Amino acid sequence: MTDALKAALAQRDDLNRYGTAKRMLFALQLSLDLEDVHSVATTALTDGPDDKSCDLVYIDRDSHSMILAQGYEAGNTNQAQAPLKKATSLHQAVNWLFGSRSESDVPQRLRSSWRELNEALADGVIKTIEIWFVHNLPENHQIAEELQAVANATYRIIAARYNADDLSVTGAEIGQETLSDRYEGSRTPILVGDEFTIPVTGAFTETGENWSALCASIPAIWLRAQFSTHKERLFSANIRGYLGSTRSQSNINNGIQATAREQPGRFWAYNNGITALVHSFEPPEGDTVKITGIAIVNGAQTTGALGSTEPESMDEIRLLARFIKCDDAATVQDIIRFNNRQNPTQASDFRSNDRVQSRLVKDFEKLGVVGYNGGRRGGAEDVIRRPGENQLAASVAAQALAAFHGRPDVAYHEKGQIWEQDEIYSTVFPERISARHILFVYSLLRSLEQSKTALGSRSGGPQTQRDQELAKWFGMRGSTFLAVAAIGASIESVLDIPVPDRYDLEFNKNLTIPKAIDAWRPVTTALLSLAPDQLSSPLSSTGGLRNRAAVESAIGTYRAVVSATSQVNKPIYSDFAEKVKA
Repeated sequence: MTDALKAALAQRDDLNRYGTAKRMLFALQLSLDLEDVHSVATTALTDGPDDKSCDLVYIDRDSHSMILAQGYEAGNTNQAQAPLKKATSLHQAVNWLFGSRSESDVPQRLRSSWRELNEALADGVIKTIEIWFVHNLPENHQIAEELQAVANATYRIIAARYNADDLSVTGAEIGQETLSDRYEGSRTPILVGDEFTIPVTGAFTETGENWSALCASIPAIWLRAQFSTHKERLFSANIRGYLGSTRSQSNINNGIQATAREQPGRFWAYNNGITALVHSFEPPEGDTVKITGIAIVNGAQTTGALGSTEPESMDEIRLLARFIKCDDAATVQDIIRFNNRQNPTQASDFRSNDRVQSRLVKDFEKLGVVGYNGGRRGGAEDVIRRPGENQLAASVAAQALAAFHGRPDVAYHEKGQIWEQDEIYSTVFPERISARHILFVYSLLRSLEQSKTALGSRSGGPQTQRDQELAKWFGMRGSTFLAVAAIGASIESVLDIPVPDRYDLEFNKNLTIPKAIDAWRPVTTALLSLAPDQLSSPLSSTGGLRNRAAVESAIGTYRAVVSATSQVNKPIYSDFAEKVKA
């Protein structure tokens, strides 16, 4: 493990609360370019007694992806490799999550994950499944082979029950080497710095704002040789890398391989080629070009497919290559973002120049709250260096707002729709919205998430009946967003005043995020005691939070109970009300 990665992990003391899952969450945030990993951790972490080797189950309908992860943290990093049995145990995880036919067959800890995953597979929204073994030791070919076997078994199980025509399943060992490369790749997109002389048949150059490019027709055999030598490092700017070929015959990678084997003379015409970042290139000279450094940002699947097959006519195959030189960091990130098909432009990017978001960015700067970017993301390095307590992620703020204002289903299941659909966006971010109101709602969500994390940290010792019931409720996916919605609907009983417009709610003093969370904590502690009895049915029903009738019924009952018990909690509510302006 590089010293840089060690330093980066040590710096992330905000992840220490997750214990041995720290490295796994760091890898998840880095690999998926997550702006805020804490909200993801609240839902995705399943590690605990009877977790059946499922430490993390991440499901994202917006990106059509799912990640199942098992973690291992060795106390002695001088070991030659991680235990093979830990990788093998992922077969158990797969059998429970994908093979169980009924929710009642699944351990309690995994039921919510099982339900959400199987609904997503039945709906056909999951296109990519990754199975990770994350550890802090050197990587080993035996473990890689075992993970490939796990991926193959997973695909067979899913194919027997669902339509798997467009499904890809891969296994990945994320040990010292891979995580170091992914981290280094986030800092310096080009990891392969060698000089290359490439035979070409025709080449030309092009220039634009902050960039220049060399375009050439190159032999596939050269690209195959680079994949054989450099493997995943070749995709350092595209950290999702090559997806592999554990997929149905309609898989794009299998299709690339079939074209290479069966129609090599048409490969150039059928394939989009590759786009790569380079440190430099020399103008074309005769039948060769020279480049220094390479990181493929588009064409990872082409490269991996060619590198994984041995067509008899490889010498006949050529493809188009664009080698781009750019020294401007912001432009580099945009080149990666817009070219990388596995990391497409996110929905929030389309609102980053919206006048409401532009105003909110300035308002948060005046409040002294940092990190609110109005929906526009920075690079991966920017993401993973955000451990500060006074950081506010726009993507999570949008989810909190949607839930607080009555759409927990959108907040949890369709977060991308907040930014994509004008009707939803204008409801979540109306013209009158203020940075102070966002802080008010965001800190409510954070308070609930911290309560869940604190409860989980006590799971190893004796728990009261209340804690056991609350832990079971928190274990149901979407619980925190349902709680935000229920508390938002009950806010008049808490404040003991009419609230004609909930968008007017804010703290009457300029609070930092930690102080705002502290202001909410006594209230959320009191209100969470009602959650297991009043807010369980929608989470355990078919459709979860998407069953709006069940959600509205449960919230209505919850609001009535909060009103009926308001006098009991009056001292807590009154103290909170003094800090709020409506």
